[in-house]
Amino acid sequence: MPLLGNIFLADCSPQTAELHLVEISPSRNFAQLDRPPFILIFRSAPEVLLVSGSYALRSDGFGPDLIDIIQIASPAAGTPGHYYQAVFN
Repeated sequence: MPLLGNIFLADCSPQTAELHLVEISPSRNFAQLDRPPFILIFRSAPEVLLVSGSYALRSDGFGPDLIDIIQIASPAAGTPGHYYQAVFN
């Protein structure tokens, strides 16, 4: 998982937001797709809150690419901040 742990920059206004890729999880491949589906979990700093939507994300060796994210509940023992997921089917 070469991008796990990377910081992604989300193009936002008025400034770019940093998202840390904290988890990559496989998802069930009910449709028997050629590429198995997966879920990415990102975390932003507590003072950064993004609304659910599409963001151009880029990181070392990735993007920019338009990614849809939605806010999810923070894990009970997780690092403080806001958590988001992107689902790739």
